[in-house]
Amino acid sequence: MNTRNVLPIPLAAVYLTACSTIPEQQQATTDEVRSALLAQPVVVRPVGQPVVLAERTKGRAVANTVIASMAATATANMGGASTTRGMQANHSIASEFGTQMARTLPEAELIQAGTGLDRALAHRLARHFQPDESAPKGDGIVIEVNAAKWELGYESFLTSSDYRLDYDIDIHVTGSAKADQQDHLLKRIDCSGTFDRKMPIDRWRADDYEQVDQAAHDIVDRCYELVLTEVGLS
Repeated sequence: MNTRNVLPIPLAAVYLTACSTIPEQQQATTDEVRSALLAQPVVVRPVGQPVVLAERTKGRAVANTVIASMAATATANMGGASTTRGMQANHSIASEFGTQMARTLPEAELIQAGTGLDRALAHRLARHFQPDESAPKGDGIVIEVNAAKWELGYESFLTSSDYRLDYDIDIHVTGSAKADQQDHLLKRIDCSGTFDRKMPIDRWRADDYEQVDQAAHDIVDRCYELVLTEVGLS
């Protein structure tokens, strides 16, 4: 039985928006990254907390709408207005309260099965960049895998029963700098998209999310090949 936790999507969106305002460093060319990887030791940083699969379902959307509507109604009834203008003011306040509440309610649930997409990719890259005893010693290159999105979400609320599997993985290739300097981001690789198979949520959930696991294998293969291409090693 899978444990489901609440995922505060709006807060995560705020965090990502804030991060996006940080100016990016000038990245190295593919040839420069390739030369650095071949000349220095490479370490793939293990993923400590793997990404957890999120489900954004129609049932959750309906529940959020009902909760927000009930809260707005309760707020309007608490106003105690005796005039038309007062009732209109109470209605406006209640409507705004319901809208704000809807924005804070969780849009998805975290699912214990089907997790670890980023950890699997990191393991795959670590096997490729196994330390070579004959390689020169030094501070080296660090590769880090971060998953910003791993989600099953409904395709359309009214016109389709299918759910899509979306993913967004960032791979950072960073060169170590001297003690008094910042590490330099050599390359940022974005592996994101929607898996090419869509199906009803019950099929995704079947056999402890077996279809999600199979899709994850294909996505890891795609991202792995993309990384090698982007750093000039394919």
